[in-house]
Amino acid sequence: MAQDFLFEYFCRPIIDSSVRGYNAVNTLAYAAILFIIVYFFIYPFLKKRDVHVNYRFMLALLPYIFFGSSFRVLNDMGFFRKTCNFLDLQFFTFTPGIWLLTAGLAIMGILAAKRLAKGEDEFYKLFGIFGAILAIPFLMFEVTQFRAVDGFILIAIMVIAITLGVKVAVSRLRPGFFSDKLNSFILAGQVLDGGATFVATSVYRCGEQHQLSASILGTNPALFIVVKVAIALLLIYFIDRDIKDKNYSGFIKLAAIILGLAPGARDMLTVAVGTCL
Repeated sequence: MAQDFLFEYFCRPIIDSSVRGYNAVNTLAYAAILFIIVYFFIYPFLKKRDVHVNYRFMLALLPYIFFGSSFRVLNDMGFFRKTCNFLDLQFFTFTPGIWLLTAGLAIMGILAAKRLAKGEDEFYKLFGIFGAILAIPFLMFEVTQFRAVDGFILIAIMVIAITLGVKVAVSRLRPGFFSDKLNSFILAGQVLDGGATFVATSVYRCGEQHQLSASILGTNPALFIVVKVAIALLLIYFIDRDIKDKNYSGFIKLAAIILGLAPGARDMLTVAVGTCL
């Protein structure tokens, strides 16, 4: 009975392309696991090592996010197969395994940078360099495989235009709303996720794996971007209002950035390499 339940709600969505990848059960389970890992392991790990989660840390972390997104796209391109067996290394080439792998590599990068760096400035540089070494080979390979450059450019233009437009409009109504540079990253990440999904599903032939997102796209594809912008603005508002600890506030913002930027970058690359054609 338990084995059938696990197969139906967790394994089948992975290996059977005729089934939507996410359902209410596995979505809640993945969210709970993510919360436990992030809150009880990653945040204490960073705090213990006196890592300041700020704009500079976010910049250094970007290559790791791009590594995870680009490595995930290799699975979409057929270089790896999907499996439910977490003992199989190919399990770590798609969600959720790819993000466990990416988190592990980022932690290793932090430990190495902390050991080698002589100060905070050097720590950020080394941490970012280690991530770039991981990400650049995969990004360069996928650039050589681009088949839908117009789709890539369209997403980039949408993200830049919408992000800047929203920032200007909101800043006029609430000056200082984006005074923390991480707030701009939250907005840009959610817009990237929304814009890439919009283009992938409306202009090209990719499907949406999440039930809630699919229902919003089914109502009106443009509404999905509006929802993403609203989520970003609400997150920024409540985090800045309710969390006074700057490092903890930065950590929550970092999580919000990753949740938008990582899937958005993956979808953007997926469109570009032609798996949606």
